[in-house]
Amino acid sequence: MKSNPLRAFGLLALIIAFAPASAHNLEVTDAWVRAAPPNAPALGVFMNIENHSSSELAIVGARTSLEVERVELHRTMKVGEVMKMVPQDKIPMAPDSSIRLKPGSWHIMLIGPASVPAVGETVSLTLEMSDGSQQQVSATVRKGKNMKHRHGHGHGHGHEMNHE
Repeated sequence: MKSNPLRAFGLLALIIAFAPASAHNLEVTDAWVRAAPPNAPALGVFMNIENHSSSELAIVGARTSLEVERVELHRTMKVGEVMKMVPQDKIPMAPDSSIRLKPGSWHIMLIGPASVPAVGETVSLTLEMSDGSQQQVSATVRKGKNMKHRHGHGHGHGHEMNHE
């Protein structure tokens, strides 16, 4: 069998291109974008991330293939008596740990989308890491799971909250 130098060079280039993304041993699973109406001002992105390395890492930014005004890292937090989505400089990940970006917690916001993708479509993301590396992610647009909880106030009625 003849060796093809061009093919070998292409394979080497592919390995080098993906080396920074795998150098820190991140594993991203279940990446998804919450489905939204066509005029939505923002889209939430969620995923599970495992840091299999012995180093602390952080997501310090993100880019997307979707045309948006900006991408922000967020965390839902109690500010006074109100739960608010608060922009964050980074999403930290301890060594040998995992973090779940989910509604009501850490997440990525795609602000001002030019168009909203439909259920089943895929959105490409690039996570920018604190060590200068990048992680490619494909997130599928899907409907969030509706988990209704009743919060009683002692008056014989309750309010439903949609958590996902």
